Amino acid sequence: MREHLEDWEWAQTIVRFTDQRPPDEVVQSVRAIPLAEHGVVVCRLADGTAFLPGGTREEGESVDACMSRELLEEAGFLMKGRPHWFAAHSGVSYHRVPYRPHAPFPLKAWLWGVVEGKLTGPPTNPVGAEQVTSVSVLRPQDAVALLENEGRGYAQALRHWMSSGAPVEF
Repeated sequence: MREHLEDWEWAQTIVRFTDQRPPDEVVQSVRAIPLAEHGVVVCRLADGTAFLPGGTREEGESVDACMSRELLEEAGFLMKGRPHWFAAHSGVSYHRVPYRPHAPFPLKAWLWGVVEGKLTGPPTNPVGAEQVTSVSVLRPQDAVALLENEGRGYAQALRHWMSSGAPVEF
């Protein structure tokens, strides 16, 4: 895998995309490639922004529990089994303080996992979280095209997963 550094200004962190799993102690957030109905689940916000579900770990929360919670909140998605963790955006924050008091700092990572499951209803959209307005299931290549310009490594992670022998055939 060819690695390069990227400045994620929105997170005030210099990251690199890698297929090496970081220690859980530095995983701030998880990101999902949720698979349902022979496709990839993609969410949208009211402003039209498309994204793959995921988010920040709560204090003491495991990466698997975070993935399960975030998928229900943002996509109404119920996991079948455990995620297959396959990559990460790992980096060093240049902010002065942690994102949240319990968050890893200055080393941090966004851990990528793929997981099968099903859409069970609308997103739960908790107060204070992103408000998802739509959830759709797309062919992987269509999801890449949609997410290409959204940033945050969505298309990069999808392409890597597809090129490394995706565990589900479409």
